[in-house]
Amino acid sequence: MNKPLNTNELEHLQNFVGYGRLDADIWFLGFEETSGEADKLRNRLKFHQVEDCADAQNTLDISQAQFGEENLQGAWAGICEIMLKLEGINPSQEDIQKYRADHLARNDGATLLCEMMPIPMPTTADWPYEGTITQYESREAYYAEVKPLRIDLLGALINQHLPKMIIGYGQANWSDYQELFHDISLSPSGQFLLGWNANTVVILCDHFSMDTINGKYDDLVALILEHSLSIETAKPVGPIPLSKAELARQKKEAAKRASAAKRKPSAQHNPSDPYCVCAYCLGYESN
Repeated sequence: MNKPLNTNELEHLQNFVGYGRLDADIWFLGFEETSGEADKLRNRLKFHQVEDCADAQNTLDISQAQFGEENLQGAWAGICEIMLKLEGINPSQEDIQKYRADHLARNDGATLLCEMMPIPMPTTADWPYEGTITQYESREAYYAEVKPLRIDLLGALINQHLPKMIIGYGQANWSDYQELFHDISLSPSGQFLLGWNANTVVILCDHFSMDTINGKYDDLVALILEHSLSIETAKPVGPIPLSKAELARQKKEAAKRASAAKRKPSAQHNPSDPYCVCAYCLGYESN
């Protein structure tokens, strides 16, 4: 029997976000990992908030050669297909396997794979961690307590890192995703829901492991390309935007410099004047 997790261990698990990098342009949002075993929860205590996908699988004793049903997520094959199609590749199964092993959700890659709920569910049982996570008596109790905390956490990370595109997959959980994107108006666009603000485009689609997504990948890729290019302010490039106070300070500084540039050179040096226009400060004379 597994030893129950203590409060600190449970909080560590519940702070886990996903695989890849937080500053990735594209986030793929699922509801929860649909595989995993209760006896591997303690392996996850070694995770940071975000893990390199390959490193995480090594920690969980899952080899890079495994794929498909043995993978951590059945959705990953579809995500790989989307990423390859965004590169203009019509992928074979071999291409998908290679992308998953070498590029998907790596710490130097282009994606973040995150989940609304942090703890994987190995079965559809009411609460498969009865002897391991005793803080919740049922799956419903776990959802009721943890989902609002996750909405706050993920919302803060989205506001901080400003991904260009977030794709929430699994139509059964669209209402959950809409709670996270409460400030974005999502409207039907073909078989998807679509919306955006000044920073991020959100697309909700079917689950990538379901037959209902088959034949829709090209439509989804076209939607991603169309709207990621149409939002000019999708993601700032360069330094973090300055605060209003700092912008005002720099504007005032620039005005002072412009004013000083119009002043006539003076013979006397004034060391207390940062905008002194004596011959020395103007570079006409050496010290």
